[in-house]
Amino acid sequence: MTRKILLTSLILMVATGIGLYAYLPDLQSDSSEKPPPDTVEVVRSSLETRVSETGTVQPSKTIEIKSQFSGEVAQMFVSSGQAVKKGEPLTIIRQESSQARQVAQLREAIQEERLNVKTTQREWVRSQSLFKKGFIAQQELETSEDKYHRALLRLELAERQLLLALGGNKELFKRYQEGTTQSTRPEEFQVRSPIDGTVLDILVNAGEIITSGTATFGGGTVLMKLADLSRMIVKAKINEVNIPRVSVNQEVDIRLDALPDQSFQGTVIEIATQGVKTENIVSYEVTIAIDTPNNVLKPMLTANVDIVTKQLENVLTIPLEALRVENGDDVVEVLVDEIPKTRKVRVAFRTDTQAVITQGIQEHDKVIIPSFEAERPPH
Repeated sequence: MTRKILLTSLILMVATGIGLYAYLPDLQSDSSEKPPPDTVEVVRSSLETRVSETGTVQPSKTIEIKSQFSGEVAQMFVSSGQAVKKGEPLTIIRQESSQARQVAQLREAIQEERLNVKTTQREWVRSQSLFKKGFIAQQELETSEDKYHRALLRLELAERQLLLALGGNKELFKRYQEGTTQSTRPEEFQVRSPIDGTVLDILVNAGEIITSGTATFGGGTVLMKLADLSRMIVKAKINEVNIPRVSVNQEVDIRLDALPDQSFQGTVIEIATQGVKTENIVSYEVTIAIDTPNNVLKPMLTANVDIVTKQLENVLTIPLEALRVENGDDVVEVLVDEIPKTRKVRVAFRTDTQAVITQGIQEHDKVIIPSFEAERPPH
């Protein structure tokens, strides 16, 4: 019995010794061996910051076409999407009957005033002759002269009223002056393209009655819209937080949802002075010129723009997470001969991920990246 007890005790002692032998190295490793800190080498690199937003592709120049005359759309020569040249006929407007009557009355008034001018001119010339012979007094001569000048003024006023009724069309006014128009029927007027461009949209049909763009309060009827598609722009609304970083002449990278495999370059050409508040968010419209002409660009395409707001070359950069604040100063931990050293640094610029350092560290220094791993619990 005693021998069994001794044998059992001996086995337990051996097992305990083996367990301690296996466990002690782990204890020793936990207490003395620590993993090296994560570091990053300070290098010189290029750095840029961007403001990203979504905008819309638009023509650089869009023109609303209106008629100088009220009347009926007699004929349409173009269709939507058609390219036109400057001076090319777009449509014909047939003068409305009321305007034709007004013009006829004004033409009649002009004819009467011309007769008055001729009559008063003859009377003035006759009065000058009689005055030289002593047959009339000075006052009668002056009276005849005044009548002649008053007739000239009335004629000029009648001609201006006719020009106004014709919507300022000097060519048509000249035709009326020369008597080459037909006063017995409404006139027909051609509306011509003022630019080389493309018809974006036609807003009226043949047979519709339109109002003049010059003689009507409110601007008159828009017949169609023309645009120059050779030069396209992007309009983007930039949040008030980012607008101070945006300036004219900054470079822009442009990507289109409709053309994901292509990229375009642009330049900021205009920044709105007045902001717009929508749902308590203030934004400013920024106009970007697309530098690369491309026939595939269409109005109203969605554009993703990246405005390059700052570019720095050959600067010392470190990850932003390597920085910490100590007593109000920016500091980093630098590994010197495998020993961490705290250094105060001067930060010139920050992005979302990087910091530009101008003082406190040098190129090729090893900066420690703080570890946020939880400490291992004790055994």
